[in-house]
Amino acid sequence: MYAYERVKPVSLLVGIFLMIIGVIFLAAPDRVAEFLAVFVGAIITVIGIFRIITVAASWNVVINRGILLAFGIVLTVVGIFMLFNPDVTITLFGAIIGIFAIMLAVDRFVTANRLKSRANVTPTIISGLIHLVFGIGMVYSAIVVFSIIIVLAGIYLLIAGVMFALSSLFFRDF
Repeated sequence: MYAYERVKPVSLLVGIFLMIIGVIFLAAPDRVAEFLAVFVGAIITVIGIFRIITVAASWNVVINRGILLAFGIVLTVVGIFMLFNPDVTITLFGAIIGIFAIMLAVDRFVTANRLKSRANVTPTIISGLIHLVFGIGMVYSAIVVFSIIIVLAGIYLLIAGVMFALSSLFFRDF
């Protein structure tokens, strides 16, 4: 009982925090997508700067220092670009994910064609169609699809926060 009473306030705060994040995700999915793009850009910029400093500080010791320095510079430039162009970043990420999903759809359709005489290929075709629709959606409008994903994540976080809070207050099941 003593351990439960000590953890209860922390778990209640975590539940409330999850609910707040869920509401933010639901209320402003476009802003959350932009924030995440800028956040990733900031991380890439910091990694690039760190790489440049690391290579410069140990210039005489590092093997392939020119390539590593160029890599650091490229990371820094890409990160800065992402910081100031979140819509372009989201669109590029979406296009990459969309192309990957379309490639997976083609793989599913080829697999279904190869196995059609030996097995039930309906699940494979359904999987291919799901990949294809998602891939076309991502390539066509990455920002909208990312917003939908963020809304779904917001619904999950809100429900998880409520369940976490209820669990800590009433159920005592953690």
